[in-house]
Amino acid sequence: MPAELCPIHRCPLELSYRGTKRISDLPTVSLEGLPMLYCPQCLAEGKDSARELDATTLNTFIAALRKLLDKSTFTEHLHKPTIALNFNPHKSLLEKDGLAQRHASAAHSSGAHDDIKTRLENFTPQRPLYSLDRLILDEATHTAIREALNLVEQQQLIYDTWNLKSIDRTGRKVALNFYGLPGTGKTLAADAVANFLGREILLVSYAELESKYVGETPKNIRAAFAKAREANAVLFFDEADSILGKRLTSVTQSADHSVNLTRSTTLIELDKFTGLVIFASNLVGNYDAAFLRRMIAHIEFHLPKAAERAKIWKAHLPPQLPVEAHLNIDQLAELSEGASGGDIKNAVLLAASYASMRQKAEQVVRFDDFSKAIEFVLRGKSKVAAMTKT
Repeated sequence: MPAELCPIHRCPLELSYRGTKRISDLPTVSLEGLPMLYCPQCLAEGKDSARELDATTLNTFIAALRKLLDKSTFTEHLHKPTIALNFNPHKSLLEKDGLAQRHASAAHSSGAHDDIKTRLENFTPQRPLYSLDRLILDEATHTAIREALNLVEQQQLIYDTWNLKSIDRTGRKVALNFYGLPGTGKTLAADAVANFLGREILLVSYAELESKYVGETPKNIRAAFAKAREANAVLFFDEADSILGKRLTSVTQSADHSVNLTRSTTLIELDKFTGLVIFASNLVGNYDAAFLRRMIAHIEFHLPKAAERAKIWKAHLPPQLPVEAHLNIDQLAELSEGASGGDIKNAVLLAASYASMRQKAEQVVRFDDFSKAIEFVLRGKSKVAAMTKT
């Protein structure tokens, strides 16, 4: 049988296993690795002329799956599942690898410089808004941050005058690890550190780095380091455990190789970097040991104690917010035991919302509004924590 030709370019269509499909009446189901015929010239031009193969067989399977889900009963605790099906996992992963490499080669020949420029533009340093004296942290954490910053400030004395550059093969970069429960001030502290040093801060989250295309995440990591170097900005990685996790020792498929490539790229870029990089995570136990060795300080962020909670409550009550006279901040601090700074901020917003629902003359945030709000926030947090343990 003669090969099918592309109606546009009149070249033979090629077989691929990169097809994907969504089903309109089954939004929780996604299909991948579907066999398809495509035109390589259309692909290079950004056109999609692919044609699905075995459509009849696939439609029969979808009909059976639809009946199964319709017949199944789900409960309050056991919800209808999200289903991702890959019909040719090994072939489709190899396919993605090959297509990514082919796409990278084409990009290099027709505009690799533009690609690098575009990646750099995806990362924008920001002017920091917080200062160290506004941070409400325990004294030990404050001290640890200031001691770490001293190494940045005294680099000329330490590295040049005292020649400690001769024993530090990784150069002048300073890597800090901020770890602790969510909402304890890690991001605000990074912002305040940049402010203290008179630099901008480049905030990078895992969502900005991750890409569905194999090989793209390492390129984004290199771009983030390059942008921080270019702007002399403090580089801050949130959700750092996602990129600093333990490398996989058993690599069985393309996705595993991509994970290890991301880890290796981060190590290389970190060793070449000469500025300040801060990693933050709630799951520091997932870090690979190679990254831990490169961090000069591991600074833990704790839940605030009563005195610190009182300061946090006060800091989150702007003068324009109408609150009842003689509001008992100390009692709110006692009621909010176990709350993080983020929890208190959310409680203030919620309490203000309660007040806004009343008649204009009564739109004053009362103690009862604050106590109700913080109880609601902590109760919800407790329920979620209990669910994650089961």
